[in-house]
Amino acid sequence: MNRRWLPMIALIGLAAQFGAMGFMIIRREMALSNGVVCRFLTAPVDPYDAFRGRYVALDIAEANSRLCDREYARGQRIYAVIGEGTNGYNVIARLTPRPEAEAVCIRTRVLSCWEEHRQLPAGTNGTVRAGRFRDTTSVPTGRYHVRFALPFDRFYMDEKLAPEAERAYLDASRRGKQEGVVVVRVWRGLGVIEDLELGGRPIRDVARERLRR
Repeated sequence: MNRRWLPMIALIGLAAQFGAMGFMIIRREMALSNGVVCRFLTAPVDPYDAFRGRYVALDIAEANSRLCDREYARGQRIYAVIGEGTNGYNVIARLTPRPEAEAVCIRTRVLSCWEEHRQLPAGTNGTVRAGRFRDTTSVPTGRYHVRFALPFDRFYMDEKLAPEAERAYLDASRRGKQEGVVVVRVWRGLGVIEDLELGGRPIRDVARERLRR
């Protein structure tokens, strides 16, 4: 290859990288500006693993697996349809292979999928009788366990507030109440974290108040 073209190729590669980054930033800002607000309860986490540097490690309560009536391949793109839960919080209602019209969906991928089975007493031809049996057989139910990962598991904070926010987060965990709510904006399949609340207040405000004491 003529060496005269090497700088041009390098510039094209850099332009492509910056273009992709710019597109991602624009989509994120569009989601924050135009997305539907969803509020998810966070699941209890290991208090000693909650903060990692400048971000909070998040786990959405009951939102990493679902029972489905169809099988999905590992790595397959799917959509998590958001529904209304209790107390004003949102939940993942179901999974679909493509976005549904008029539904709020988050695009994600399948981590694993396995067939659900149930145990039946051996030799009963599918009839379960009362009592205890030592010999059982496993039969499929026609449904599948699907594990997936939501694309928002970290909440970044200013390094000056992060240590105090960490202490507040751990105090809440020690009291036996997670009290964490992650506020997400969903737009065209993209979910972006807008805020993290602790005890009904933005965790940044909680950290600032603790610093003023």
